[in-house]
Amino acid sequence: MKDRFLPHEFFKALGDPTRLSIIQLLHAKQSLCVCDIIDTLKQPQSTVSRHLNQLKTLGILTSERKGTWMWYAINADLADWCQAVITALPAFNAEAA
Repeated sequence: MKDRFLPHEFFKALGDPTRLSIIQLLHAKQSLCVCDIIDTLKQPQSTVSRHLNQLKTLGILTSERKGTWMWYAINADLADWCQAVITALPAFNAEAA
C-alpha cells in the first residue's frame, strides 16, 4: 500500500476542492459517517459519494460498514510522505467547502 500510486495521482486527488475538503475533514475528525460528511459539506449525496469512491479507489481512504451507513477514515497505511502532506494541510473550514 505504501507505494500504491504515484505522487501526481495523490496531488491530483487533492486538487479537487470537494476531495480536499473531505481529506481535511477526516484528518480533523479521524472517522466519519458518510451522512455527516454530506451534512458538513452541504453537497448532494451523489457528489460526495463519487468523491469518496475516488479517494477509496486510490487507497487514500478506507471504509467500514456500520449498520446501514459507511464510515470513512484516512488510510493508516498511506506512505509517510502522504501522511505528512495531509498533516500539513490547513485546518478544515466548513464555510470554505
